[in-house]
This record gives sequence, C-alpha cells and structure tokens, in this order.
Amino acid sequence: MTNVLYNVLHLPVGLFSENPYRTTTMRDNICLFVILLFCYSCPSVYIHAQKVNLMNQLPEQYQSYKATEWLDFTGEALYDYINGGAELYLSYGLNGMTGCKYNGEGLPQITVEVYEMTAPKNAFGVYTQSRDKEESDYGQGSQTYDDFILFWKDRYFVIVTTQKATPESRDALRYLASLVEKAIPGEGEIPALVGELPEENRVPGGYLYFHHYIWLNAYLFIADYNIADISDQTDALLAKYGDADARCYLLLVQYPDKAGAEAAGEKLKSKFAPELSPANPVIRLEDNTWFTLRVKENKLSAVFNGNSREQVENLYQSIYK
Repeated sequence: MTNVLYNVLHLPVGLFSENPYRTTTMRDNICLFVILLFCYSCPSVYIHAQKVNLMNQLPEQYQSYKATEWLDFTGEALYDYINGGAELYLSYGLNGMTGCKYNGEGLPQITVEVYEMTAPKNAFGVYTQSRDKEESDYGQGSQTYDDFILFWKDRYFVIVTTQKATPESRDALRYLASLVEKAIPGEGEIPALVGELPEENRVPGGYLYFHHYIWLNAYLFIADYNIADISDQTDALLAKYGDADARCYLLLVQYPDKAGAEAAGEKLKSKFAPELSPANPVIRLEDNTWFTLRVKENKLSAVFNGNSREQVENLYQSIYK
C-alpha cells in the first residue's frame, strides 16, 4: 500500500476501477482534463482564503520525529508540489494546501497535507474520489491503512502519509491525524443528493460525487464529450449496484432548473435509446445490457450496464418514490 495515493497522476483507483464501458484509458481522459483546465481556468484565481491553524496544533516534535518543513501552496506552486496531480483538487475548487513534513533519524518521512476546498461538498467529493473503503475513525469519513490516513471534515480534505509503515510511523500517523481533526472545529453537510441514492444492493461506499464531466467519462465512459451537461452548477453522483459479476451503474444529476435536466435527458436518450418512452422505460441495448433514463423536475437519473430488466426496473422504481 506504500504511497497508494501517489500513483500515476496522483489519482485514486479504488471504488470505480473496474469499467466495462471504458474505451479510452484513464491517462487519455486526464490528459484531456489537463487541456480543459488550462483553456478554461487560471490556477492563480485559487486564493488560500483561510488556513487550519496547524502551527498551533501540530507539534514541532513527536517522539523521535521533528518538523522539518512547513508547507503552504496555492495556484501554480501546487502543480510543482503534487507533480502533475493538482487537477483533481482544482476540479473541485481549491483554495490552497497547508501542512508539514516530519523526519527522524532512521525513520521514514511523514507528510501531513490539508487541502482547503471552497465548500464542504467539494472536500467530500475529493474524499469520494480517494477512498476505497468507508470508515469513520477520523472526521466525517475516513480511510486508514498502515502507511496513510485520509479523511474529510468541513471544507478540508486531509492526507497523512508515511514513506514506509513501521511501528513508529503508524503511531505518529494516528497522532497527527487526530490533531488535524481537532484543529478543524466545524463540520460540513454531505450533498443532499446523496440521500436520494437507493440503498438496496448499493455497493458500500460505492459512489462518487462530482461536478465536472471528466470524472463521469473517466470512471464510466459513455461519450467523448459532456453529454449530460455536467458543470459547476450541477451536483452529480455515480453509484455502483449489485455484485461484482452483476454490476450496474446509476447516474444521478441535479440541475439548476427543469429545462437543464430535460435537455440533458434528450441528449442521453438520443444516443442510447431513442425508442425510450413512459410505456417502454427499460430498453435492451445492442451490447445486451439494459438501460433506463428518467427526468423528474430538475433531476436526471440513468442506469447503465444493467444485467437484467428486473435489476434496472427495481432501480428505476426506487429513484423517485
């Protein structure tokens, strides 16, 4: 598990790694996203508005570990620090990152990173991208392994890592993570849309929250463009249902208004099932998987990769009870 969060392009490969739809690689999609970021955003606009006061919470020394470098990055400097992985955080709205590195003679280095997002829902979104199991030891949702701890709380996403898991480093990881958790006084709300995901047969923790279409195409490639009109003005969820050998995916998107939901619905319907109708709401596609789509008020839901009509119908009926 060493440095599992710092894989190629600093992206997690947990809950949504299997993908029967993907016809391009993750690297292809991320390269596209990097181009989009440079075309449509400027890193300098992400100003570090407020920091967790780590200087008063994190110790200069813990047992044989000593603080050797304090971190504070915004904008372009963050690109250099993460070495190509800043896009994940920028896509969710990043104010800045602060933290500290700890070293000790003969001990593996420990790094504390606190990413301050523009809103709690964005910290939650980064967390859903990063965890591959759901725990609650820290913050409002966490994941703990021998060599890293990650969690989210309020508008902050926190990663505490070590270069190697040893008894000393594991103890320090837990201690430092608990101090950062205490340094964040408030809590944030989970996006309300999460509460609308049907629970029956849902993979535990198996959903992703986002509001940039690149993440839909990265984990469930259905088009090489923004077919569902996902943007900063939408909340989107991609959830997994069923066992690994009978897996289907639910896309749930909330738009600013009904017109936006209807327009996106027409695009999806035109591409996947023009014959879809209220009288025939579940369609078998050419690849023998089952598909459904529904728009109600300002929300769109679509089920992909259904293994049976019954599986998709059950989801269809439970989305908007």
